[in-house]
Amino acid sequence: MNDDIIKNRVGKTPLVRAKKLEQELNIGNIYLKLEGNNPSKRKTDRLAYMIIKDALELNMKVICLGMACDLAKSLAFLCEYYNLECVFVFPQKNRWLKYREFQKDYIELIEYGKNEMESIEYCNQLSKEKGYYNANLGIENNILNMASLSAISEELAIQIKKPIDSIFVQMGYGFSISGMYLGFRKLWMNDEISKMPSLYSCTVEEGNIIYDKYKETSGYLKEYKPVKKTKYNKYVRIAESKMMENVLDAVIDTNGTIIGIEEDELISFVKYFKNLEKIKLSIENAYALAGFIKKAKEGSLKYGNHVILLNDGHIDLEVKTIEEVEGIHIIKLIELLDNWLMEYTDPLEEIREAVNNAIKNGHVLLALLDNRIVGITVIVNTGFETFIPTYHLAYIATDKKAKGRGVATQLIQKAIDLTGGNISLHVGRDNKNAVKLYEKMGFKKSYLRMIHQGWKNL
Repeated sequence: MNDDIIKNRVGKTPLVRAKKLEQELNIGNIYLKLEGNNPSKRKTDRLAYMIIKDALELNMKVICLGMACDLAKSLAFLCEYYNLECVFVFPQKNRWLKYREFQKDYIELIEYGKNEMESIEYCNQLSKEKGYYNANLGIENNILNMASLSAISEELAIQIKKPIDSIFVQMGYGFSISGMYLGFRKLWMNDEISKMPSLYSCTVEEGNIIYDKYKETSGYLKEYKPVKKTKYNKYVRIAESKMMENVLDAVIDTNGTIIGIEEDELISFVKYFKNLEKIKLSIENAYALAGFIKKAKEGSLKYGNHVILLNDGHIDLEVKTIEEVEGIHIIKLIELLDNWLMEYTDPLEEIREAVNNAIKNGHVLLALLDNRIVGITVIVNTGFETFIPTYHLAYIATDKKAKGRGVATQLIQKAIDLTGGNISLHVGRDNKNAVKLYEKMGFKKSYLRMIHQGWKNL
């Protein structure tokens, strides 16, 4: 992946309908925001990318982080593409010291302290002494984090295009709910949405200070207390009092609530969901899902449009060349292209000629979901090296049943990878959605293509 691909993949996560769950619960449309389709399969890629851009802007070459495991994983993945080094500080004998993705030349692992706070303090000291970029969640990075998460609100507003009634989010430090609240508040103030969605923050039943205090009061909070450890909630997290206030303000202001989930509820609801939907997620990142199902089964939710933010929820969409897929006949490809292109299709003999050229000299890419073809890209070879780009994206078409799964984006990314970016395409001026997607992927308008009227009597 290059910088442009990373930039255009971070945060461009799909939104899918949980149609079988909708039939079961009968409370309207249920949307799943799959943050696991970020480049490293984590929501924390959003913050990691902003940290990396900030470090580059400050001309810092080393990023230092203490203990924050998910963020460390995202930084470990993304920093490789920006020629940045990482220093991760973990407590003594911590299991993350052996994590395979940290065993890389550009990552230094330091074993220090008996707990998270001691590791963080040592990281702060190292950053100050050696001039490292300090990625710990302090005041400045809290702002970066909320800014990165507020973008989710804009994405949801664009993707759903109708009022959202509720959003369910897993509570950690409280950044997600606070960031999304700020994002939706901005959209509402700019008249881009007609109402604020109710925000629901989901966490363990006991031991989360925000949840405990929510049950007692909505006033100002002074205490610090770790989240209770369970089998599926393995990390001690300390919530800051100001962040507690932000979370409480967000849920109360939007008529939402904080939902406590017991471990047996979590396991039961995840099993129930996985029997219905083919979405992959870990149990420890399923509190938002469990909170939604719990509220729906209690009859506490009105019929409407509901969103569940899944921190690592993802779909396994594969993009392969035609040579890597057995049993694909050209006639079948041409039929699929003709059907999926709809009003943008060409005569069958033109599609056939392009496919034959691509198979011989270019590339034919297939997007597969559960071994079913859901997208096709035909890349022909122009025969030129410098006059015009060597490759031309002749056709890209997707199954409308797979809409919202990022099929087109991944096909284009693969096309850019295979051609080294030496590729062009044509797009109708009235196809605004396609133009917007291509521009995000690094294409730009070069000139107006004009065809002589005598060409095939057009």
